[in-house]
Amino acid sequence: MPRFASLLPASTASPDATEALGQALAARLHPGDIVAIYGDLGAGKTHLTRGIVRGLGGDPDDVSSPTFALVQTYRAPGFAVHHIDTYRLDGPDAFRAIGGDDLLDDPSAVTVVEWPERIASLLPLETLHLALRHGPGDVRTLEETHG
Repeated sequence: MPRFASLLPASTASPDATEALGQALAARLHPGDIVAIYGDLGAGKTHLTRGIVRGLGGDPDDVSSPTFALVQTYRAPGFAVHHIDTYRLDGPDAFRAIGGDDLLDDPSAVTVVEWPERIASLLPLETLHLALRHGPGDVRTLEETHG
């Protein structure tokens, strides 16, 4: 059975619930895993990431959208969590230019990528692809997708 079959698809009704879902996902993540989160602006990608960081033992208060920094790295017990936002990048070449290949190849970190469609050709086959969609109000749906 796939690692996330018992959790996904899922719906949440608040930002806190989206974070809690991220925390539940984190319990099944390991260093070397890459999580690609697809979703429109304001869909809750950073809330989901905050929950993943909390679930991995990092400080969720450190998590912010890396849109302008492009990459944030958070500490979790025994490894790092790379949080990448490719929204402002023009594609794979721009990602490579900032050393992105090294982040995707880091076996000692969990890597979360927001706006992964900008670098889709660089994502390994084993990447966990998640689609986060708006519903009415604060409702969000999360499901595994194929990128």
